[in-house]
Amino acid sequence: MRKFHKLLHSDGALYEKLLPTNEQEKALREAKNTIKQALITGIKHAATRELRMEKEVEPRFRTQGSWAYVACVQPARQPPQEMDWDYGVYLPVTMMEDKATPKVAAKAYFDVVEGLLTQLAKREGWTMGKPKDRCVRVHVANWAHVDVALYAAPEDEFAKVNDRLVEAKAYTADHAASVSLERYAEIEVEQSWDDFEGMMLAKRDGEWEHSDAEKIAGWFRFQKETHGDQLQRTWRYMKAWRDQQWAEGGPSSVCLMLVATQHYEKHFGRDDLALIHISKHLPHALAHDITEDGIDPGHNFNRMTADEREDARKRAQIFADELTKARTNVVQPKSAVVTGLRALWGNRVPDREQDLEPESPAQQVRDTPARTVVAPAVTSSYAG
Repeated sequence: MRKFHKLLHSDGALYEKLLPTNEQEKALREAKNTIKQALITGIKHAATRELRMEKEVEPRFRTQGSWAYVACVQPARQPPQEMDWDYGVYLPVTMMEDKATPKVAAKAYFDVVEGLLTQLAKREGWTMGKPKDRCVRVHVANWAHVDVALYAAPEDEFAKVNDRLVEAKAYTADHAASVSLERYAEIEVEQSWDDFEGMMLAKRDGEWEHSDAEKIAGWFRFQKETHGDQLQRTWRYMKAWRDQQWAEGGPSSVCLMLVATQHYEKHFGRDDLALIHISKHLPHALAHDITEDGIDPGHNFNRMTADEREDARKRAQIFADELTKARTNVVQPKSAVVTGLRALWGNRVPDREQDLEPESPAQQVRDTPARTVVAPAVTSSYAG
């Protein structure tokens, strides 16, 4: 048996190359802050006119998605892939009597935000993205965009929506300890929204839909606290594999996160073993509905079509087979192992044969499945 953990997680290995750079993070944060200020001013002025609200309101904001999870990865194919920052804007609204629908018109809300961002993009030299059903996309660089999602929060819940600052220690697991506190001064992180009820997402077609974004965030936050950073790393490896294999499309990040978490087993100091274990379940998972009772019982997070699922299943099977072969096929030369792994993730896997090491006998014993042993036949005997 061989171990290839060092090709995944060591100095100059795959994981290090997946992390956003300081400059990228700074540029995206500044763009996000510029968007935030424009929306604060613009929505406040539009509240009583276009949105027909009873008084001026100031929206609140929350970083979501991969930056909130600390799981963003460098694009493997640029273009068309880009780094993104998901950003939620929240308005306090009075709900209808049935508590199901905000009084604010979703279409008006969408139009106001899109109009404000279009004006801002012209001023900043940015470009607007193609129309999206559930967000407004702004390309803030040739390598990055910000997706702004529009939410309504019941007025009694709105006071809980808030930006919070995080100290550098929350992020040092992914970055060098020498990084200054200034770099983190404006990064927003997850808040305890687990008990929030009634959050609604505005759609471009004018409909409102219940949002599960905060339920997903709360669920994954608990899982990461329970299982540790290795779970987060395996999810990043899977996202990077997806980006390498699909120029566009493929399984969603949420789908990959759910599969990784549901099938995670901790292997201390062995990201390769943790990833191999998850990969064995990936083909079947991507070919079927993906649900999680801890988030929303019965809700299917796998939105791929039947053809897309079959394509994903085949690619995931190759992924699982190649990872297993890298560990178990000790006959193949080390160069072939590295070549096989680079076929999964590209040249971000270092060409370092020395990082392939023999597995200890103790590890091999632990990984050998137990076998049932037939009890020996015992004949009767008599003393005396």
